[in-house]
Amino acid sequence: MFLCLEEKKFVSKQAFHILIVEDARVINDKLTKSLKKEDYHCSQAYTLEEAHKIVEEEDVDLIILDLHLPDGDGEEFLHLLKTEKPQTKVVVFTADDDLARRDELFRLGIVDYIFKGKNSALIQHEISSIITTLTIAPQYTILIVDDSFTSRKIIKSILSPMGYNLLEAANAAEAFSILQQYKVDLVLLDMELPDMNGMEVLKTIKSKLEYFHLPIYIVSSDSHIETVRNAYKEGAMHYFTKPFSPEELKLKIEQIVKLKYNHKQLQCQARISNSCQEFFDHFYAVAVVDSKLSLLYTNEKFSSLFEAASSSLFEIFQKRYDTFLGDILMALKEHKNVETKLHYNKRDILVKIFPLEDAKLLLVFEHTQSITP
Repeated sequence: MFLCLEEKKFVSKQAFHILIVEDARVINDKLTKSLKKEDYHCSQAYTLEEAHKIVEEEDVDLIILDLHLPDGDGEEFLHLLKTEKPQTKVVVFTADDDLARRDELFRLGIVDYIFKGKNSALIQHEISSIITTLTIAPQYTILIVDDSFTSRKIIKSILSPMGYNLLEAANAAEAFSILQQYKVDLVLLDMELPDMNGMEVLKTIKSKLEYFHLPIYIVSSDSHIETVRNAYKEGAMHYFTKPFSPEELKLKIEQIVKLKYNHKQLQCQARISNSCQEFFDHFYAVAVVDSKLSLLYTNEKFSSLFEAASSSLFEIFQKRYDTFLGDILMALKEHKNVETKLHYNKRDILVKIFPLEDAKLLLVFEHTQSITP
């Protein structure tokens, strides 16, 4: 029934192995304790040698890596991982705010950068957010359109550690062919292609109804203000001028991915909600009331069962159903589920009462088999 649930990939926290490489024991222990509270499987290392040994002996999904360690620089470890364990994700954990070095680290394949000095709860929240992004990234396909092999290689080195499905096109013709064959979630488009100007490619894509909402980022060495303005006017979502910041590109793409993911989840919840409503309407009489017992919603079965023309639950049941109304008011006051019975029109009816937000109640009326003669 709920096909949309298949779109969501669930990750067992206990199966997700995080290695914290930090020589300050207080920081290491605090962060480890915080992550273990969230049920993540954590290991600790205080030197590069210890970290290397753990990575050799165990499968590690994510490394939280300090750059300044007693036996070497964390960047050396990154180079080693890139060769020996390329599938292992790395988040740099440091107080160093050198922008040039950060860009270089992203080119080396780190997935994110966390600054020290924040409280452990906030750091833990950032790590959980990063893990969520790593989990959903493989569901998204990015098309890189650039005639430069070097440019495509640089972009791939930045994005591939996140797990995105990356496709490449060296010209406009290849790009159009790929768009027809695959479901693409984002296009990174150069302005200078051998067979067609990038602006024309942008216009062509956006002229087709099925691609009208497809996000397109321009990544080009053309920095003329007129070109940039025209690109935005034709539907580009962002314009990166080469050389660009690897971190900025990564963050902008993550924004789109998370927006699309959240949109999918909202659509999923809406489908579930509609299905649940159809289910209830088919089998049960249902009503939603407010604190004054005014009827905010009823289905056809409710109207049929109680022959209700009133807008108030109180008016329908005020004459003979003091106990039933009392149970409703108790559920409203104590904000807890209540199950009661109602004898109405020679029928015993089971009533389940569920408190909702904003002082509202959901009432579900279920026929029992016993009918009083």
